Amino acid sequence: MSIRTRMTVGLGAVAIGLGGIAAIASPAVATQAATQTEINGIVAATNAWTTQTQGYTYSEYTVGNIAVSSVNTSYARAQILPLAAYKNQISTQWVLLYGAGSQWTVVDGGQNFCDNVSNVPPAVVNDLFPSGQQCGPTSNKYTLGKQTNGGYTLTLQAQRGTGSKSKFGTVYLQQATTGGIKVTERKIGGTNAYTWSVITQKNNSYLTFNAQNQWALVQLYQSPSTLYAVYPFKVTAFGLTPTNTK
Repeated sequence: MSIRTRMTVGLGAVAIGLGGIAAIASPAVATQAATQTEINGIVAATNAWTTQTQGYTYSEYTVGNIAVSSVNTSYARAQILPLAAYKNQISTQWVLLYGAGSQWTVVDGGQNFCDNVSNVPPAVVNDLFPSGQQCGPTSNKYTLGKQTNGGYTLTLQAQRGTGSKSKFGTVYLQQATTGGIKVTERKIGGTNAYTWSVITQKNNSYLTFNAQNQWALVQLYQSPSTLYAVYPFKVTAFGLTPTNTK
């Protein structure tokens, strides 16, 4: 079965479609140049991850800036680059993969990526993501809620906007196994959409999780009696799927 997608590497491009593979040669922006077999596997793994866990598909973005770590060739990176029509729906973001040859698995990624690479050797992270280019500021984080049940741990976390005195923040919901292996994470609402002093007040944010019925419900409050919004998700081994998100 062939995979339909578009991928950019450096200044060139590789198109994988029903007609096979067509390549335009150019130098890759890479710590270590990936082989075509590795490129195909990394693109396929990235597409599988977004389709299964992020709520969007490879028809809405390209995969670029692929590199294999020269520190440990079992790790690689790629970047999700939304097409023009989807820039308001999908953020440009990095993914970190583990594997070899044509077989790769996304082990970390998402819109809060820097906060979730603690299990990867620092030398690998520094090699693949020099100058911290994989994400924005990660200071001033606040855990709003955490629950474990049925083999998964869900953590609701706020990240303050740029600058220690920012009045606004962004909220993320992360899903991990009880063994600490991250499955995925989803941004709740918009970037810097919440008043920091409100969402970080005790009991102003709630997370409930029913593993038996495979659902999670995030409730964010702007006052003791007024909700920002309610965000329901279906929770599976593949990740978090929004259900009737408001």
